[in-house]
Amino acid sequence: MYDNHPKMRNLYVGVDCHKHTHTAAIINCFNEKLDILTFKNTQEDFNKLMDMVNSHATNGLTPIYGLEDTKHLGYKLATFLLNKNCEVKNVLSTLTYNERKKNPIISKDDEIDALCIAKVLLDNLDTLTTAQNDEIYWTLKQVVKMKRAITKDSVIAKNKLHAQLLHHYPNYKEFFSYFDCQTALELWEQYPSPDLLIKLSLEELQKFIWKASKGKVYQEQIQRIYNLVRIEDYEEVSYQEERNILITTLVRQIKTNKERITEIEKNIVSLYDKLDFKLHTVKGLSKTASAEILSEIGNINRFPTSDKLARYAGIAPINFSSGNSNKNIRNEFGNRQLNFYIHCLAVRSISPGKTRTSPQNAIFIEYYHRKISQGKNKQQSLTCVMRRLVNIIYKMLKNNTEFIMPPELTEKCKNIYLEKMKQEKDKEPQK
Repeated sequence: MYDNHPKMRNLYVGVDCHKHTHTAAIINCFNEKLDILTFKNTQEDFNKLMDMVNSHATNGLTPIYGLEDTKHLGYKLATFLLNKNCEVKNVLSTLTYNERKKNPIISKDDEIDALCIAKVLLDNLDTLTTAQNDEIYWTLKQVVKMKRAITKDSVIAKNKLHAQLLHHYPNYKEFFSYFDCQTALELWEQYPSPDLLIKLSLEELQKFIWKASKGKVYQEQIQRIYNLVRIEDYEEVSYQEERNILITTLVRQIKTNKERITEIEKNIVSLYDKLDFKLHTVKGLSKTASAEILSEIGNINRFPTSDKLARYAGIAPINFSSGNSNKNIRNEFGNRQLNFYIHCLAVRSISPGKTRTSPQNAIFIEYYHRKISQGKNKQQSLTCVMRRLVNIIYKMLKNNTEFIMPPELTEKCKNIYLEKMKQEKDKEPQK
């Protein structure tokens, strides 16, 4: 009855990937172990793997490879296999973990892991996603990850600079609107302590700040900085010279990080332009932000529907039912970085504007308030906006189209929103 079952036509190769070596296990459709091989993460040893697999691929059997990691430790092997036109499947580590737990005595080594991956590959062949050779998406994700790492390092340096300036200049926040703007950084680097800055005359301070800001700082602000330095009663501190080095070092680190982020953002935009998508036409998305979303999604063809993309982003709810109880719970899994990007876009999309009369996106803000009026709380309503954005992003990437706001619908939604705001204002008690 099962002589011609599709799974009988394949060999199943599970590969446990590591930094320097990988371990591969081959099984047949009856879950019989055929061979084990530990090999180096080099092209020469990749050929040894293929030779071993081909020696078992008799009678027209087709090898299928399963890798837990096709984008990091297993990236080189996955790329090699895909270039050889081999079929490669992504195996979820959670499935491998559950397979390992089925044993009465749980043990773990590379051979056991490889066999578990092969078993998962056999059991879930029809549902596992197929790995794709998407070099540009992989490269984009690496560049975006580098930007995030530098941004995180810059935030840490800024927090440290906050702490140091608090000891040196207790009123430093009154000097500039942003303590880390270019002019402020030049001032902290050149005059890390007030005993250096207080020696300057008003004309010398004005000359320095105008040069640092390229003439963008007004005379009133320079006068205020000059007065602020003299109002505060600064005490002499021991080892002031050594403490100054802390501030100058932090300032240089922040300035270097800014330059690196600017350079990386150029590379991100360049890669995004090569993909030729129109995601940046969505109001509230720049090319850099669009590229960051795209770096987490990857090739949109991985997702057959927008529902799959929403589930991958951790936005679609999870069904949690038993017997007569049937409910949906919040999805706290999925790609959290993609979830964060879409959450930020949703927050921007429902922004009412500075005067609360010029919404960023009238359609979304009307939709958001409509969901609240239907009984949902703010978080649930925002999730609805995120879900709607996923649908738009999916269609735009799938069809490579631009985002065009319908003028009539936009005007209609804006009027509904403004009328609602007016009614709420009228309900407020008069002072």
